Amino acid sequence: MRWITDENYAEQLRTEVEPWLAARRETGFDERVEGQPIYFEHYRVDSPRGVVVISHGFTESAGKFAESFYYLLQAGYEVWMPEHRGHGRSFRPNDNPYVVHVERFDDYVDDLRHLVETRVKPASGELPLYLFCHSMGGCIGARLIETGPDLFKKAVLSSPMLGLSFGKIPIPVAYAVACLKSVGEGAKQPLTPVTAFPEERYADSAGNSEPRFDWYYARKLAEPKFQTCAPSAGWGREAIRACARARKEAGRVKIPVLLFQAGADVYVKNASQDEFAARVPGCELRRMPGMRHELYVSDTAFLKDYWQQIFDFFEK
Repeated sequence: MRWITDENYAEQLRTEVEPWLAARRETGFDERVEGQPIYFEHYRVDSPRGVVVISHGFTESAGKFAESFYYLLQAGYEVWMPEHRGHGRSFRPNDNPYVVHVERFDDYVDDLRHLVETRVKPASGELPLYLFCHSMGGCIGARLIETGPDLFKKAVLSSPMLGLSFGKIPIPVAYAVACLKSVGEGAKQPLTPVTAFPEERYADSAGNSEPRFDWYYARKLAEPKFQTCAPSAGWGREAIRACARARKEAGRVKIPVLLFQAGADVYVKNASQDEFAARVPGCELRRMPGMRHELYVSDTAFLKDYWQQIFDFFEK
């Protein structure tokens, strides 16, 4: 396994990782609903041992996962990754380029299910399918394995969004505000005003590696489609509802689940992850003390252990 080091990180991505990935990448659009294309990337390897579908987090894109693709492919796993609606190069249900909106949270789930059933499975033959999810993608993934228990062999939920954190604001209050602001066209408007892509600092970020933060921030500055940075009122309403459903119906999960919990997470609630894990039969909950939300955006020493735990989980 070739690991990307913290020193000269951006240069390694530019000269080694990105050309290597480009030679293995296929792209396309999947349309569950006519006129609402979902962009996806597919990475092939010779003699694959399995296939991993990635469900990304809020305001993210496939462009953020180059290093993750690199490790999965080296380990022998083909990769499929869509950019969820409202993100990246996929269909946008609103006009503000900085705001993520969704009419129904189940649209995320149904889009991902459609991609898996109509493209991933037919292309994968008898290979085992695994699911890897981060944050919002973890709530999408949880709902998918609750409602489609036969789609995947195993699932990894990394800092999954199973209960949002609004700081000192109680969830019922946040939900009431989101609902009030979601009347009519207000659902597509941001919860708080945003008219430009804001300056971002590593100190305020969710990541655990400054070189990795700097690399993707530069990509966002260069690509306007990666500059989503705020939720709509409708997204807030739907996300809070979806988290509650995911926890309530966790007992429907029938496959092995590995859940990573970031000890210093301020974006999602660890207690909600604990509740979910307790209801999923045999769920493996692994706590990462002191780590911020984006575990897959960490220094090399941490990533070596993190990805090895995932590979061991897939194979055991």
